[in-house]
Amino acid sequence: MSRYDHLQIFKSTYALCLLTYRFTHNFRRDYRYTLGEKMKETAHKMLDLLVETNSADNSEKVVPLTVLSLEIEKYRMYVRISCDLKIISPASLGKVSELLEEIEKQVVGRIGHRINSWKYAII
Repeated sequence: MSRYDHLQIFKSTYALCLLTYRFTHNFRRDYRYTLGEKMKETAHKMLDLLVETNSADNSEKVVPLTVLSLEIEKYRMYVRISCDLKIISPASLGKVSELLEEIEKQVVGRIGHRINSWKYAII
């Protein structure tokens, strides 16, 4: 199994996970166990998918990266709901959005790289 904790995508996702714990800790009870848990589960799934992707063969990396892209969109929706309900501040939304953009750029780059390398391998 190769190491992954030095990768920027892992560092950003890990930071997002920590940030999630910090601001869901302050959620009111009626949101903490619904929306807060969804956010924590999604952040954990993103970390899990990175570990799976890093452990997969090159030909099998596109699927977990695609699922990771979907998890990013889910998380983005949850954090937006949190901000609209005034559970988190717009400043927290901004921090999360920056991390999500950074992660998403890296995911899209890796997916594009995999697809392009397959295109040339098939031809």
